[in-house]
Amino acid sequence: MAARELITARGVAGLRIADATDTAGVGRGSFYNHFGSLDELVEAVVVESIVALAARTQEGVDDHEDPAVAASLADRRFIRIAYDDPAFARLLVHLGHSDSVFLRAIEPYVRRIVDRGLASGRFRVTDLDVALNILCGGAVATIRAILEDRAPPDADRVHAELTLLQLGVAASEARAISRMPLGPAVAPDRAT
Repeated sequence: MAARELITARGVAGLRIADATDTAGVGRGSFYNHFGSLDELVEAVVVESIVALAARTQEGVDDHEDPAVAASLADRRFIRIAYDDPAFARLLVHLGHSDSVFLRAIEPYVRRIVDRGLASGRFRVTDLDVALNILCGGAVATIRAILEDRAPPDADRVHAELTLLQLGVAASEARAISRMPLGPAVAPDRAT
């Protein structure tokens, strides 16, 4: 996507509608057939990137029989985006309504893992929708704290442990699971 390339190169502040349409090779008038404003374009780019990231964070996650391990790995991979690709993470947290954009993009992935844990009896939550909002909002807040140097270097592990505790996993298990090896970094797909 041409807009993603421009945002990566110039940042959101440097993005102009004319530049996006010129780079994409389309007329300026056609921009408004798809987007009502530049903010809508930026949100679409972020959502597309988060969805692609969410899909990649799931790689191998379903291989784990224990939903707690799957949840921890997926959570840590998301949080680590602040360490592994701070430019993308800044774009995410500086989007005006980043919590809702983030939730909308990753909710199907998070819901699938949590549903699996609920069905197996591994997780216990009073209200699934409230839990999803807390999990996703907490992830955005943790990413923001990492970017602002207000979080420890292992904030991904701490967040995963707290997430598992919230889902009803015993404290000693949550701590051990959140410290399992993570594997290679997962970056947002910038090629599409």
